Amino acid sequence: MAMKHNKKIKADIAKSGQRCLIWRYTYSEYAVNFKLSLNKYINLSDKWLTKFVLVWCSVSLVIGLYAIDDLALAIAAPLMTLFMYFAAMAMLIFVIGFQRINPFNSPNSKFVEYATIFFWGCGILGFISSLMAGIFQTTGIDNSKYFLIVASAFPLGIALGATKEWKKLSL
Repeated sequence: MAMKHNKKIKADIAKSGQRCLIWRYTYSEYAVNFKLSLNKYINLSDKWLTKFVLVWCSVSLVIGLYAIDDLALAIAAPLMTLFMYFAAMAMLIFVIGFQRINPFNSPNSKFVEYATIFFWGCGILGFISSLMAGIFQTTGIDNSKYFLIVASAFPLGIALGATKEWKKLSL
């Protein structure tokens, strides 16, 4: 039934001479190429995100011990960032894993796939925006700039959780 409907749509488009954007991107290799190109970045982030956050927190600890007056903040901020990073990863794996076995989610639905892409992008953009907010902060609160810059790495845990779920989807 769907094939007859698709042929009818193609015939109507060919008769009218108009191009429909939905038809062009639905029946082309664009969606497959997008998924393959995104797969490269997701695999790269799966390999390097945890290493990056560990180096980020280690360097932040050394800089904090040297440059920050508050010793408790210099030690607690990197440790808290590591804890939040792994907690965000675990929570996202739990939520998306629950949605995968959700009985109301149809097997043909691409909801879980789109959710992993969404959360991966939000994790990367969250890191960039938090880092920029920390760098360009204008308030005069002591050591808050250091805290925001160090803690900006925890949204990468969301991206890592999404990459773990993406690898489960692609198996």
